[in-house]
Amino acid sequence: MKLEEIGERAIIDLLRRMFDRGQPHGIGDDCALVEWGDQYLLITTDVVTQRAHLPPTATPYQVGWFLVSINLSDVAAMGGYPLGFVAALALPRTLDLAYVRELARGMDDCAKEFAIAILGGDTKESGEIALAGTAFGRVRKDRVLLRSGARPGDLLAITGDLGRGGWGARELRAGSHVDRATELLMRPHARVEEGKLFADSGAVTSCMDISDGLGTTLGQMSQASRVGFEVDWAKVPVYTEVRALPTTDAQSLALYWGGDYELAATVRPEQADALLRTFQEKHHPLALCGRVISAPPNALIVDGRQETFEPRGWEHFRSEPLKP
Repeated sequence: MKLEEIGERAIIDLLRRMFDRGQPHGIGDDCALVEWGDQYLLITTDVVTQRAHLPPTATPYQVGWFLVSINLSDVAAMGGYPLGFVAALALPRTLDLAYVRELARGMDDCAKEFAIAILGGDTKESGEIALAGTAFGRVRKDRVLLRSGARPGDLLAITGDLGRGGWGARELRAGSHVDRATELLMRPHARVEEGKLFADSGAVTSCMDISDGLGTTLGQMSQASRVGFEVDWAKVPVYTEVRALPTTDAQSLALYWGGDYELAATVRPEQADALLRTFQEKHHPLALCGRVISAPPNALIVDGRQETFEPRGWEHFRSEPLKP
């Protein structure tokens, strides 16, 4: 059986069964958890490859920013405070040194944005660019956010807006708005402050970052919490350029493409208004666009009609990457 026949999710399930040793919090959240006094040490890693992630229009600075930001997005999803970052860089021997300088500058600027440092790493020769980043963070044990914990009646909250990554990919494939589209794809902003607000509020029962599309995100949260979701399409915060598209196209980019790195959280209904006020005071957009129901399948409400909200999105080994 080939990996392309089963996809990334099934591969992760296989590895989880092999590696999970019955830890209090096992494999399956955005970060690994290590006991650290009254806190957890958060550890996450993400690989960026030339074929799967890097459009030919991406500058090395953007690539460096992207590598750090997508890892910090996982720390944000757990309600964590970032501590540091290390990277392993596999690079072709023919690559210009100027590329490495700009790559490092992008990494460093993103790290500075979140008040951490690049602490070290490794470099190796490779046939093509492949970059592995590892971020560390911390969170109080009584405030950690997991993918599990949602309960029927909780409300669904989403930071920012969805569809920027999808719109960027669509425009790049069409060869239009190239600079803007590349920037949207390669310069996500990890929602670290929003994750901290979620954790500190005591209102949030579960959380996950939206890296591969809301469809697959809610599918995984649904499985972790053994609940379902009902989402109102009209209330989903959608990137302006995407909302203007025909509904089918807009849903494809906003719900199923990915690359937005926003946060999806479930919120206790009696604390939702207070959480919204906190986000407004901090000038962080937050939208309530659905609710938790007792069981799957997940549902999408469109113009008063209930449709199946498919648990799909970007999936490595199956989805078609951007090509030069």
